[in-house]
Amino acid sequence: MPNRTDPPEPVDLWVDPSCPWCWQTATWLRALRDGGHITIAWRLFSLELNASEANAAFWDVSTRFGEANTALALARREGGDAAFEALYVALGTPIHDHKEAVAPDLIRKAAADAGLDGIVERSVDDPSVVTEILAGQDLAREASVFGVPTFTVSGSKPIYGPILSVSPTGEDALAWWRHIRWLAERPDFFELKRWPRDLRPGQAAPAP
Repeated sequence: MPNRTDPPEPVDLWVDPSCPWCWQTATWLRALRDGGHITIAWRLFSLELNASEANAAFWDVSTRFGEANTALALARREGGDAAFEALYVALGTPIHDHKEAVAPDLIRKAAADAGLDGIVERSVDDPSVVTEILAGQDLAREASVFGVPTFTVSGSKPIYGPILSVSPTGEDALAWWRHIRWLAERPDFFELKRWPRDLRPGQAAPAP
């Protein structure tokens, strides 16, 4: 595990604002970033596009999160990782922490809360934003990204996960990173899986 005096490790993180599991992982990684252990380069990976047929029109398949994703893409174009993260957090907090239903008004309020008022409308009206999303989706797939959360650390192979019902904090957050980081740097590691998922996102395991 890196010491606080070590330079932070660069993490590329693919997210989709619709995924509650991804939200827990992103919350954990943001805490590690705030502690100086990593940096985060945010990447968008649309689950609606991923589940669609090849060459499907973006707006035909992005029926729930199309506006959120175009707004995120334009936020990153104009304001970099900081703007992307601000909007992602402003979307994820009501959707995943407060269990609010996704709706156009929620997406626009999230944009305003992130200091990006009007970005939803501008992103929808700019067809180059969809072109950018589609290109990014293709690049992600070429890198073997197939879902979210997915991350790389210091140029490692992409790792899908970890899938956590609750984002760890404090010493647990650092312990998780130590173990996950060790696995991520091994090119011969591919999969661990537990089924069924008998806890939902945000639901802590019962005390032993």
